[in-house]
Amino acid sequence: MPDFFAVPENIVQMMNQPPIDISIVIVNYNVKHFTEQCLHSIEAAAKELSNEIFVVDNGSTDESVEYIEERFPSINIIDNAENLGFGRANNVAFKKAQGKYLLALNPDTLLGEDSLKALIKYMDEHPQVGAAGPKILTRDGSFDITSKRGFPTPWVAFCRFSGLARLFPNSRLFGRYDLLYLDPDKQAEVDSLVGSCMIVRYETYRQVGGFDEDYFMFGEDIDWCYRIKQAGWQIHYAPVTQIVHFRGESTRRSNINRDRAFYGAMHLFVDKHFKTRYPFGAHLLLNTGIFLAGAAARMKRVWRKWIWPLIDGCGILVILSFGRWIRWGAIGLSLPVAFSLSIQSLVWVISLAGFGAYSFRRGQINPIIWGMLSGFLVNSSFTYFFKQFAYSRFVSLFGLVCGALFVLGWRFTLKKLVKTGAWQRFYQRRTLIVGVDETGRRTAEQINSNKNLPYNSIGFIDPEENTVGSLIDNLPVLGGEHDLPRLVMQEEIEEVLFAYENVDYVRILEIISRIGKKRGVNFKIIAPDSPVQPDGSIQLLSLDYLTPRGFSQSLRKITTLVTKH
Repeated sequence: MPDFFAVPENIVQMMNQPPIDISIVIVNYNVKHFTEQCLHSIEAAAKELSNEIFVVDNGSTDESVEYIEERFPSINIIDNAENLGFGRANNVAFKKAQGKYLLALNPDTLLGEDSLKALIKYMDEHPQVGAAGPKILTRDGSFDITSKRGFPTPWVAFCRFSGLARLFPNSRLFGRYDLLYLDPDKQAEVDSLVGSCMIVRYETYRQVGGFDEDYFMFGEDIDWCYRIKQAGWQIHYAPVTQIVHFRGESTRRSNINRDRAFYGAMHLFVDKHFKTRYPFGAHLLLNTGIFLAGAAARMKRVWRKWIWPLIDGCGILVILSFGRWIRWGAIGLSLPVAFSLSIQSLVWVISLAGFGAYSFRRGQINPIIWGMLSGFLVNSSFTYFFKQFAYSRFVSLFGLVCGALFVLGWRFTLKKLVKTGAWQRFYQRRTLIVGVDETGRRTAEQINSNKNLPYNSIGFIDPEENTVGSLIDNLPVLGGEHDLPRLVMQEEIEEVLFAYENVDYVRILEIISRIGKKRGVNFKIIAPDSPVQPDGSIQLLSLDYLTPRGFSQSLRKITTLVTKH
C-alpha cells in the first residue's frame, strides 16, 4: 500500500492529549510575503480555537524558512530540501497533525475572521460530510467558479470541451462541471472542491488517506474528493464564510509549465479512475478531449497577442482587393497579384507595429497615422523596383486612405463597446501601480472609477514589502520592487505607474534598468498632487525605455526637471 495511504503513527498518542480543534497546513514555495499575510489572517480567525499550524516549505530559494521563523516562532515549520509537490508536502504535515479537522490552505489566501469557526461549526452540524469548502473570491473580488465542481465524467467532459457548457452555463444537463446553476450563496452537495481551502474531517483522512502523491501539482484535490465520495462521505460547498485567493503565486515563481502540469494531471485522473469504469472508447474520448483542451489553451494565449494585427492585416488585404476592383472592374487574383497584395498588407502591419499600434500606444491615433504613412512609402517604393508590385499606384493610395479609416474605425467602434467588456480586454493597458500609500491608492481609485481611462489595474507593488500578499481597495499587492521584472513578464504588463509619496528618480531609474527593454513597457511617474488629465493620462513624466536613445533622453529630462526644482 502506498505510503500516503498509511495511518499516522501518533493516533494512540493523540488519545492521551487534549483535543485540538483544527490543524492548518500551508505549503510554501517562494511566497514568504503571501504566507506571512495568510498567517496573520489565521491569527485573527483562530481566536478561541485550539489549533496547530504547519508551514511546509518546499525548498524555497527566497529564505522563506528564516523569514517565517523570525515572525512566527510558535508555528511548526517543516523544511524540505526540495520541491516535493503540493500533495506530498501536505501529506508530510498531515501525518503529524492532531486536530479534529484538517485544513489544507494555500499560502496566497486570506481568511475572514469568522472563517475557521464557521467551517468547524458547519462540519460539526453535518456529521455525514467528509470535506467542505467555503465561498472563494478571486483577487478582484469576483466569485471563483472553481469553489465547486463536478467530476469530469465522459458526458461532463464532452459538454465542457464541445462548448455546450459555455453556451448553457446554467443548465443542469450541460453545465455540470462548473456547477454554475447552483447559487454561490447557498450550500450544496457537490463532487469536488478546490485544494486552496479545504477542510477535511480527521476521521475521513484516517479512512481514505491523504493526497495521492502521483500528482505533483493540480488534480490532487479532485482525486482526493473522488476517493472521499467513494468511501461514502459527502462533499459540501459551504458558503458560510468566504476567503480571498490570489491564485497561482507559487506556480509563477517556479519553472513549472502550468498548462502541462494541469492537463497532465487530468490525464492521470482519467486513467486512474475512469479507465476500467467506462468503455475503451469513452476513456479514449476523454483523453483526446483533454489533449485538445490543452492545445486550445495554448492557442488562446497566442490568439490574444495576434488578434489586433490579424484584424488589421485581413482588413487592409480586403481593401486593397476592393481598390483593384474599382480600378479595373475585376479583382483578377492570380498568384502573383495575391502575393503582392499580401506583402503590401504585411508591410502596413509591420509598420503599425513599429510605431507601437499593437503595444502600449494602441489606444492612440498618432502611431496609426505614422504607421500607415510609413507603410505607404515602403509599398510605393516597391513599385519602382519590383514589376509584380507595379500594377497600380492607385491601389496603394486607396489602401493608405481606406486602410487608415478602417484601422481607426474598428478601434473607435471597439472603444464605444465598453459595456460589453471588449474595451477592457483589448484596449486598456495592463497596469501595475508601484506604491501603496496615499498617492498609489488615489491613482488606483481614479483608474477603477473611470472605465474610459486606458488602464486596467492588475495590482500594487509595495516598495517596502510590508503589505505583499494583502488586498488594498480590492486590489492585490503582488510583490516588492525586486519582483517587478518577473511580474512584468508573467502578467503581460504594459504600463508601470510609479506612485511614490516622495519621488526618487535615481531609484526609479535603477528599477527600470533592471526591467530593461522587454516587451516595450511604458513607465510613468506620478506626482503626489498630479490629477488625471483630460486625455486619460496620469503622469508627471513619461519614460520611454523602448530604445537606449529614448532612455538617455528621459534621463536628461529628469536631470533638467530635478535641477529646476
